[in-house]
Amino acid sequence: MRDVEFFWSPGDSRVQPYFNRGANGIDGSLSTALGIAHHQQPSVMLTGDLALLHDTNGFLLNQPFVGHLTIVLINNNGGGIFEMLAIAQFDPPFETFFATPQSIDFAQLCATYGVEHERITHWDQLQQRLNPLPTSGIRVLEICTDRKADAHWRQNNLGKFAAIPSN
Repeated sequence: MRDVEFFWSPGDSRVQPYFNRGANGIDGSLSTALGIAHHQQPSVMLTGDLALLHDTNGFLLNQPFVGHLTIVLINNNGGGIFEMLAIAQFDPPFETFFATPQSIDFAQLCATYGVEHERITHWDQLQQRLNPLPTSGIRVLEICTDRKADAHWRQNNLGKFAAIPSN
């Protein structure tokens, strides 16, 4: 989640962030988050749809998992980070080979693994689901966004909101 690293305020001791960067940042990200949350305080994972799909078998840990993990899923139907590359102007091949939209029904996927799922439709709903966090189980809070609109917003605004290290 490159955006989190970009916006994170240095020195914020209230939250302990972990970043999984593997070969492409998605390798085993769900399994890593479950490992961090197991027998710990309730935790939150922020991830995209492709990263979560890359490690869905991590949900098989649902039965022996002790603790709580809320997964905030940004579902933009593809690899949003790739919208920032020059190749995004060329379709084909961009949509098929770079964005790789999957059109997955995450509610159905979560039901397959016995994981709670809820689609978030407004910020107040998200705030209510994050405060307080449950103490047990795994749940997915899915936020659907428009990949191209997100990329356009980043291009126009990213520099305005970057975390500035305090001296």
